[in-house]
Amino acid sequence: MFLFLLILNVFNPTFIQDLSPPKIVVGKVLILGNKKTKEYIIARELDLKSGDTLQEAEMADRLEKNRRKIFNLNLFLTTKAEFLPTANPVVYDVQITVKEQWYIFPFPIFIIADRNLNEWWTEKNGDLSRTTLGLALRHKNFRGRAEEIKINVGLGFTNFYDFFYRIPYIDKAQKTGLTYGISYSNDRNLRYNTSSDKLLDLRTDNLLRNRFYSNVVLRRRNKFYDFQFLELRYNYNRIADTVAKLNPTYFLNQQTKQRFFQVGYNYTYDFRDKVQYPLRGHFFSVQVNKLGLLPSDNVNTFDLTITLAKYHALSQRWFVSLQGKTRLSAPNKQAFLQTRGFGYGTDFVRGYELYVIDGQRLGYLKTNLRYQALDKVFDIKRYLKMSQFNTLPLAIYPNIFLDFGYVANQFANTNNSKLANKMLMGYGIDLDFVSWYNGVFRLGYVFNKEGQSGLRYSFGREF
Repeated sequence: MFLFLLILNVFNPTFIQDLSPPKIVVGKVLILGNKKTKEYIIARELDLKSGDTLQEAEMADRLEKNRRKIFNLNLFLTTKAEFLPTANPVVYDVQITVKEQWYIFPFPIFIIADRNLNEWWTEKNGDLSRTTLGLALRHKNFRGRAEEIKINVGLGFTNFYDFFYRIPYIDKAQKTGLTYGISYSNDRNLRYNTSSDKLLDLRTDNLLRNRFYSNVVLRRRNKFYDFQFLELRYNYNRIADTVAKLNPTYFLNQQTKQRFFQVGYNYTYDFRDKVQYPLRGHFFSVQVNKLGLLPSDNVNTFDLTITLAKYHALSQRWFVSLQGKTRLSAPNKQAFLQTRGFGYGTDFVRGYELYVIDGQRLGYLKTNLRYQALDKVFDIKRYLKMSQFNTLPLAIYPNIFLDFGYVANQFANTNNSKLANKMLMGYGIDLDFVSWYNGVFRLGYVFNKEGQSGLRYSFGREF
């Protein structure tokens, strides 16, 4: 067969060319709708430029990948990407159309002292004295360059003052970014220890803890989907004598002060269609932290965290996902403040939201089967005239889940832990709502291996 084609090509050189897949040439690249956002911020996400040649069969997929990257900047309510035909049948212009968000957000802060809404509502009876009120200011697109400013002031259960400034690119190649942060907080109410996988509270009229940190994060983005972060941080923590007596391991050895530098490195490959609520793609992250860099530092720990996730469309409306995470730390004997197992942030097995499981090593696997019951944008111009809010995107996903997890703790008997060093399993049903600014609210009914069940609520992303 190869010899036959070779002979034909000798006598008719255009024959082989005729067998090759049809190709198109990219003409102009047009970006519309960016009234505040600088064009180069959007263009940085595109792997299509004028003069590029690509096969006609890959046009739709290539365009969709570029649209997703722009949407995941979290600067736009909607993004649209399309090829436009020109007078030349093989030349197509690329048009990117965006609808900008409202970028400046002053809004009230209402924070519960407990780890999640379930614990506060179920075990603390929604006690309003366990809340912090304040004011936050966000500018997500300062100077139109995707720079972000965060200012937080809170008073109540915890008093805190935060300032963060993120610059996505500080070089002409648009590969290196920088973030600076500073934070101070103090508490008259403190979760000072755990017993039987529950946090213990201490409340007084005196200050129980002061915390301060300042950090600088260098971000490097060599390719479209991979990110590298290098962080240097200084920490200073102080507790009252009362706390050190109640829990001598809070800082270890009944210390009342903790001062140390830390360095961390994170590599992330994020190929998800939507960061806040992904349905397709995959995610990989590895993070290494070293706490204690100088001989004078009174913390000396090391941890390694690996996260993997896979999202797959079974059909137009059915989706399945797998998310796994493992964390290793050393040495085994660590200060209570640095010991983190299940129960903090997104590190938990669903069905065990009401528990804190201390440990030096952990691992979990979360599985989901989702159905897209609704994915629609509602026109509400009659009620809201501002362009950033006059459309209401709403997606609803009923889903079922099954989770497994394990926390290893060599000192489980010290705190009477019943859940450490054993396999955990949780399962149930969720109803997920995704709306404005990619906000996610989850309402579910969960079961666990201990025979417990109940309603659960949560906000925010998975990682």
